[in-house]
Amino acid sequence: MRYATLFLSLVLASYGAVAQCPDCTPDTGCNTSPAYPTMCPLTPPDATAGEQYQTAITFWMPATFTDPGTGVTVDFQQMTITGVSGLPFGLSIQYNQPGGVYYPQNESHGCAQICGTPVVAGSYPVTISILAGVSYNGFNLNVPEDFTIQLTVLPGSGGNAGFTFTPISGCGSAAVQFEALIDGSPSPTGYVWDFGDGTGSTANIPPVHQYSEAGDYTVTLETTIGGYVLQQVALTGVNDNWCGDVEEPNLPLIGCQGAPDLYFVLTDGSGSTYTSSTVDNSHTATWSGLDVPLNIPPYSISFYDEDAISQNDLLGTYNLPANGAGTYNVNVAGGTTGNLVVGESAQDVFTHTDTVHVYPLPEVVLQEDGQSGELCIEGPALQGYVWFLDGDTVPDAHGACLFPTGPGLWQVEAMNGFGCTAMSNTVVVCPEVEIVLNGPVLQVPSGFSSYAWTLQGNAVGGNDPFMVIQGNGLYTVTVTDVNGCTVTAAYDLTTMGIADLGGSSGGMTVFPVPNNGRFTVAGHGLVSPEVSVQVLDVLGRPVGSFVIPVVNGTMRRSLDLELPPGPYWLRAWDGGRPITARFAVR
Repeated sequence: MRYATLFLSLVLASYGAVAQCPDCTPDTGCNTSPAYPTMCPLTPPDATAGEQYQTAITFWMPATFTDPGTGVTVDFQQMTITGVSGLPFGLSIQYNQPGGVYYPQNESHGCAQICGTPVVAGSYPVTISILAGVSYNGFNLNVPEDFTIQLTVLPGSGGNAGFTFTPISGCGSAAVQFEALIDGSPSPTGYVWDFGDGTGSTANIPPVHQYSEAGDYTVTLETTIGGYVLQQVALTGVNDNWCGDVEEPNLPLIGCQGAPDLYFVLTDGSGSTYTSSTVDNSHTATWSGLDVPLNIPPYSISFYDEDAISQNDLLGTYNLPANGAGTYNVNVAGGTTGNLVVGESAQDVFTHTDTVHVYPLPEVVLQEDGQSGELCIEGPALQGYVWFLDGDTVPDAHGACLFPTGPGLWQVEAMNGFGCTAMSNTVVVCPEVEIVLNGPVLQVPSGFSSYAWTLQGNAVGGNDPFMVIQGNGLYTVTVTDVNGCTVTAAYDLTTMGIADLGGSSGGMTVFPVPNNGRFTVAGHGLVSPEVSVQVLDVLGRPVGSFVIPVVNGTMRRSLDLELPPGPYWLRAWDGGRPITARFAVR
């Protein structure tokens, strides 16, 4: 019943749906003109994997409406939601009427609240089953219906204080993009990833990582924020500013006496200082193992000669460049030389973990029963099935087994309890072919790739879906189709005389019927050497004429006419006697 299709998209429930969603209030502005069942909105908004989802849907059920397909006016008495399958794992529904039963005669608006957290991204075929109760001219009808809609779940993103990743899960495999969140710049920051499958990375944004097998993968990121430290200071020489004090006098004709007592002062950007130990009576000095943090740049280092009585002598100042770790050579104040070693040291280490879920795909193996012809999925039952014939969905087919309704390429897509879907293998169902006797012509359906006719085992006729009888005997035809099927049918004329097919009075046949304007005219039992034939439309107006030669009382001609769809007549004269045949153009 077509009137049910427009408002059924609201029914997005899982098996055993429970009352976990908040109540909903119908939107009384939801309607159409002329009156016809509908819902608002027509398409539910997309959900996102791993994120809470909630949406309210209103549907309008007018008490009386006219079905536009049939023109019949019906009273809509009751709608009962009998079942839903294929809903993404993690979503449920709550109706505003108990049990999903609605009475349009009492209330024309209803609603449903969909909520939950879907797990896996994808496009989900959701199968909805209802029982529609209508009345027409005093007759009450309960019509069961199945419908399939698509609900889209977008890939979600997961994460914590240390990193984000998307998607959070996959079916069969997952290509996940990770990104670190902690950046200690200008301090050096390092990253060590463990993707939970034996591989890792040291980049803040690693290349997209591929998980190729089902499983739960614990991902760990260790983020280290380092700091620069002054590890070593070395003086290889100093200028003479230390000379001339009481402690180190500069005597005439003799020169400087003694040696400087060396130390340095490190000053940070806030003015705070670090003062080293003193190396006495030396022109060179090395201070190792310092590990002085350099967290408040800019820094400068000043070298001094320490004097006990007089003022300390400044031997030079060096400003440290902000170039990171390394060795920096010092050459200042006209003779003070040396080097500084700046290294890195971990200041803070953060560890964060999360989980990527890769769910298994269902194994969908389709087999055909050699005795009954039924198609069935092997193994335990799954959550939902969508059948396909030659790539198109098959309405009202949602179980694990199906009796094919026709030849072609059959497949089924199935969903497991994780919401993951997979397509089955393809089963080719071959057609059944029967030869039909139509006057003096044997016919089989058109549309096959090839036809091969025989009479008593000998090849006769052409590559056509018909065969003009050539005498008594056993006729066979072998047909092939685009799917590789080869089928043979037989028709035995050994007990029937040719005269029994129309007698000596003669007749005319058109095949195939109906056709698209391409057809064959055949006649038998004719007496004239040629027959004049007219094509007439339904009003008797000629739309074509031609002459067909007769050989041994038989005529045959294949025609290709541009005719609009409708019924037509063929009229011919055989020795002044009219003969006719009917056909139709699609």
